[in-house]
Amino acid sequence: MSESELYGQIIAAHSHGPTRIFRQQSALAWAGKVINRTADTITLLHPHAIKLGVPGLADLGGLTAVQVTESMLGQLVAIYLGIEAKAGRARPTTEQSDFIAMVRRLGGRAGVARSVEEAGAIIRGEV
Repeated sequence: MSESELYGQIIAAHSHGPTRIFRQQSALAWAGKVINRTADTITLLHPHAIKLGVPGLADLGGLTAVQVTESMLGQLVAIYLGIEAKAGRARPTTEQSDFIAMVRRLGGRAGVARSVEEAGAIIRGEV
């Protein structure tokens, strides 16, 4: 199974009820004044690069609602989710591992999932 197939399966299985999951991407884009455009080429005047996303951003992100303890008066809060989907023997990069660690350190739920079941464990806070 490819990683993109795994993304779809995780979203279909877990993006309902108190949880919403979406695809996140990082990219480098270019902006500027368009001075010429064809079907496959755009020429920009004064081009500048725009970085989208953050280093190591998880493949899938989202929120899950959690009932908190009585010290918070039973408030419902949303917990950030970061799921790095990996297929086969693929391993997370250092930046991806650092992003997962940061999310966990700040109280979110994050981890690497190789299956729909592993993604569910991340969402439930079991990882």
